[in-house]
Amino acid sequence: MNREKTVEQMKKQLDDWNKRIDEWEKRTDEAQTSMKARYQEQLEAMRRQRDDGIARLKQIQQSSEAAWSDMSKGFEDAWKRIADGFESAWSDFKRKDQDKGKGGS
Repeated sequence: MNREKTVEQMKKQLDDWNKRIDEWEKRTDEAQTSMKARYQEQLEAMRRQRDDGIARLKQIQQSSEAAWSDMSKGFEDAWKRIADGFESAWSDFKRKDQDKGKGGS
């Protein structure tokens, strides 16, 4: 995959993550006190993954084409780990929200 396409895809993914984080920040603000701590934990996990993604994006943008071709596989693997971590935190968040709706804590 070429660098420009990778950067474009990463920016789209980061935009999506930012929207989801914003959504959960609003839910956290509205949550009962007992849930806020759990929500804050998940928000922090998602923010860390997003921030790692931003750092990777900056590295790609600052790399030369020659450097990109040498390191593209490593970046793809790292991005997948970041994305998997974000999705895992998101899934935990959704599950906790659903449990809350079922009367769980």
